[in-house]
Amino acid sequence: MTKCDSNVHQEIAQQFCGDQPEELVQGEIVRKRSMLAVGLAGATVAGLVASVGVSSSAIAATSSTPIVVGGDGDIAIAGGIAQGFQAGIYRFNKAGGLDGRKIQFTGFLDDGFSANTNLTNAQQLVQNQHVMVVAPMSSEVASASTGAFLAQSKVPFIGWSVNAAFETQPNWGFGINGSQGNPVVQNLTVNQILDITNNVNTPSKVKIAYIAENIPGGIISNKALAGTAKYAKMTVVYQEAPIPVIGTTNYAPYAQAIIGSGANVAFETLDSADAIGLAAALKSAGFKGKIINGVTYFPGELASQPSEAAALNGVYVENEFPADENLTAATKQAQKDLASVGSPPYLTSGVSVGYWSAILLEQMLKATLKNVGGDPNKVTSAAIQKTVVGGFTYSDPIAGGIGTEYFPAASTIPTGCGTMLLTTGTTFKQEVPYQCPGAVNVVTKKVVNQKTGK
Repeated sequence: MTKCDSNVHQEIAQQFCGDQPEELVQGEIVRKRSMLAVGLAGATVAGLVASVGVSSSAIAATSSTPIVVGGDGDIAIAGGIAQGFQAGIYRFNKAGGLDGRKIQFTGFLDDGFSANTNLTNAQQLVQNQHVMVVAPMSSEVASASTGAFLAQSKVPFIGWSVNAAFETQPNWGFGINGSQGNPVVQNLTVNQILDITNNVNTPSKVKIAYIAENIPGGIISNKALAGTAKYAKMTVVYQEAPIPVIGTTNYAPYAQAIIGSGANVAFETLDSADAIGLAAALKSAGFKGKIINGVTYFPGELASQPSEAAALNGVYVENEFPADENLTAATKQAQKDLASVGSPPYLTSGVSVGYWSAILLEQMLKATLKNVGGDPNKVTSAAIQKTVVGGFTYSDPIAGGIGTEYFPAASTIPTGCGTMLLTTGTTFKQEVPYQCPGAVNVVTKKVVNQKTGK
């Protein structure tokens, strides 16, 4: 059992501290989507030392020492994440990196929905590949043990803050859109549901069902989202987390439970495979309400996946990141960057996590360089962490990106950004533009100050 960060919210600590239950990591990993991230081979700092026959201190004295970075998480729900990160570092490296220090990406290690594997991946990245930062991090099952190991190793991690590693180590884990696992403070993008149901003035008419996977992160997210729905004066008629994180093939019982609750909106707090399966089951069972999830934004993919396109037709996606349909300067640049590294120019959910993790990292590196007096060799893991927790503001380098983040507050609260999209055949239609309405404390019923987190 690991000791969690004392600053973390008590309820989060109770849910997340310690290892994941063994039953969550047993059995064969079922691959439901054929979305594989590309692992990129790269020499580690130690390998560079060995290859040229000089000491590590001599390597550290040069401004060409690479900034070694590697990712960790669930490939099956983050297809394209490695390519997204490659695209995100493309222009940075082409311009010379951090005064000559370029980002060297070692690839993205798959944890296969195993908390134990997520931890061993982190250990491999730190102990064998000698990464300065673990990024991108995107896992449903990363436990407090992974967070504790990285914090003890003094290695920051950057990515989608939807797991226990981020929630229990807010001083080392930095989310690209703030903390998404805080059970008390959650996004005000919930109001977008009122928009698409035409109930802005009659919120109680929305009878919403929240369903999640049976893991700590799913349970916490479900509770937090239900809290924001109640804050918006919607009627929550169902709030359960019954779906196993792997292996589910029959979604009919879950669909019947939602229909039996009287819901006219079903919000799926699920991975992409489960979200697709449940959406298909709901429609097959005759559900006439709105179906919403946050993970099935797959531009450019549905045309070659007719069964998925059929299951998702008419389903809404509350995307937490800028989408292609937003047509901002930042999304257009991201598409160009993807094309530059030979990847399809689509900001899918996985690609977005990788891309924005890279952009956030670059801004942190630049801020750290300034803090250490302009010497790129003094930009270390510890220096990055000190810069961020000491007060770092992320601003989009190109307008129309993920939006402003204020650290350290963003390590404990969400930025509250998102866009609502409607799946129409094999394409997506923007229903609500990307916006950042902020977050609300569902206990005090007050909007949270993004700068202070209070």
